[in-house]
Amino acid sequence: MNNQKIEAHLITKPIQLMAVWFIALVVLDSAFLSTACLISEPTWIRPTIVIFAILFVPIFIVGIFLMQTVFRKELQDDKYYSEYLKRNEVFRNFRPENPPLSVIAKSLAIRQESFCENDLESLRVAKYQEQQGLFLVHTWRPSITPRQVADIIIWLHQHGNGPLLKGEVEKVEYEFGRKFFSEPQVKRNSKEFFRIEVSAYGPMLCLARVFLKGQKEPLILERYVNFEEDSA
Repeated sequence: MNNQKIEAHLITKPIQLMAVWFIALVVLDSAFLSTACLISEPTWIRPTIVIFAILFVPIFIVGIFLMQTVFRKELQDDKYYSEYLKRNEVFRNFRPENPPLSVIAKSLAIRQESFCENDLESLRVAKYQEQQGLFLVHTWRPSITPRQVADIIIWLHQHGNGPLLKGEVEKVEYEFGRKFFSEPQVKRNSKEFFRIEVSAYGPMLCLARVFLKGQKEPLILERYVNFEEDSA
């Protein structure tokens, strides 16, 4: 019996907690059903115990569902959960500085004047048009690669309807610098939006040439890939 005892201090991983949850369901249901088989009097006790044993199953399933949805972030491994808390700390007391859309629309209606060429809004809209709505985006996690800080995924993102969604992107050529690759890396994996995966020990600038079908000159995109280094 001692060999089957659950030692709480050894449960350090979320997946172990899930396993204990299932084991608890099996143990409780087994105990209830075994007890129901042994009790005959009074007659109402046996069906009551069986009913409770049946009710435990959906209750535990709901618990698993909540763990995997509402409390999924809390069930990450310690280092990933601490990273999640660190990111949330950055957005504490977040208040957007841009006014509501209704205020912006009213302001534009009052002005009713065209933007000059060096107006930031004009430059912003021009950037959309110049890049045909194509941008580089990235995500990262603490690295599982030795001597690296972050594992990074970079891919091509389409704003609105454009060449990426229309299948007009032929290939993407990435440049990270000679500390990463001896030459630019070419990606043709359109179904994965031309994603590329790298590990890095520090932030870096990524440049990409996006080749479109029927166009001689590629688009030049850039992305500064930053992340918070682990101070530990």
